[in-house]
Amino acid sequence: MIETKRPPQNIRREIVGIPVEGAELALHLWRPRGQVKGAVFYFHGLQSHAGWLWEVGPQFADNDIAFYVLDRRGSGISGGTRHDLPDVDTVIRDYVTALEHVRETVGESVPLSLFGHCLGGSFMAALMHHPDFTTRYDAAVFCSAWLGKLHATLDDEQLRTLAAETGQEPWDAGLRAQDFTDEARHRHFIDHDDLAVRELTRRSRGVLLDLERLYMRPERTLPAVPAAYVSGISDPIIDLDDARRTFLGMTGSHGALLQFATDKHYLFYTDVRARLVDWASTFTLLQGLDRHA
Repeated sequence: MIETKRPPQNIRREIVGIPVEGAELALHLWRPRGQVKGAVFYFHGLQSHAGWLWEVGPQFADNDIAFYVLDRRGSGISGGTRHDLPDVDTVIRDYVTALEHVRETVGESVPLSLFGHCLGGSFMAALMHHPDFTTRYDAAVFCSAWLGKLHATLDDEQLRTLAAETGQEPWDAGLRAQDFTDEARHRHFIDHDDLAVRELTRRSRGVLLDLERLYMRPERTLPAVPAAYVSGISDPIIDLDDARRTFLGMTGSHGALLQFATDKHYLFYTDVRARLVDWASTFTLLQGLDRHA
């Protein structure tokens, strides 16, 4: 059971450097000074980074959850080329390295959940299906993630063209702060965030397609762990019906659908934030109870 909220005065904040080939990645951590009872590893979306979680991290830590956010290569304060994704193997290796560090840090007895928001959910799904990812995780949460978006919105000819794309010209994702949140302070932050990545090279979209193929045409069966797809009632950016179909196709009887009462995309910047954090904390901690039952 999660205790009644207390002021987050005992929370410890760290940034750990994760050395990888050609760069150093920033792994952000919020954790309680007391016993860590669970851990959540967060996959951020296209323009966001760990700095977007300045309210969320302490709330997880206040629930005895160690909350980890990796600034993806080229995002946030991590090293790497901005606006350009490396090849799929490099993307996967970065996440494998970071999650191996997290599991080693928290230990084998602590339940670990993966949590992917928006495009981060696609990175997460690709990792889960990749044979090089062998770190044990105990639950998975996809939040407002349009899984398989490129496969759903492009025809066969467009997919072939995208797969062969080598251009370095910028592609603007067309993201608008008002689609993410109604809260003025969060809109101001999004619009003035100097670390936000709002464009990718056209070549990088081909990398995103290759990542999608890892879970749209899977060669690996996922472990039988609880999974959930979480969203608002509606979403101005993604096709929820298509995303949920893809999610249920991946997870089958292990998957569940959950909706919160908002019509905005970034649930952590709405008034459902605290309830979402408490739900995700409980979802994680329950896996620990199951393991010790």
